[in-house]
Amino acid sequence: LADLRQFTTPEMYATIKLDLQDRLRGEQRTDVTHVDAEVIDVVEESERQVVSARYSGTIREEAEGPAAAFDEVWHLVKPDGGGSWAIAGIQQTQ
Repeated sequence: LADLRQFTTPEMYATIKLDLQDRLRGEQRTDVTHVDAEVIDVVEESERQVVSARYSGTIREEAEGPAAAFDEVWHLVKPDGGGSWAIAGIQQTQ
């Protein structure tokens, strides 16, 4: 969780933390078998920059299971004047 806090906004961190606490099963492993990425939007707001990137491809969540398609848009923010990029949201498009 400490690593996640470094790369997410406080709101996104709270959402992810709740999701992880709700999981009843043990360790989850996801193998990304193919990924494509594309920047789909860049916005300059008064105090920050916002970039939306679309990630699509295939993942495998079971060691011998079939690969499944995924398609999502990640929204990243960076304060003007410096600082690091942080994940502000992940939107499933499928």
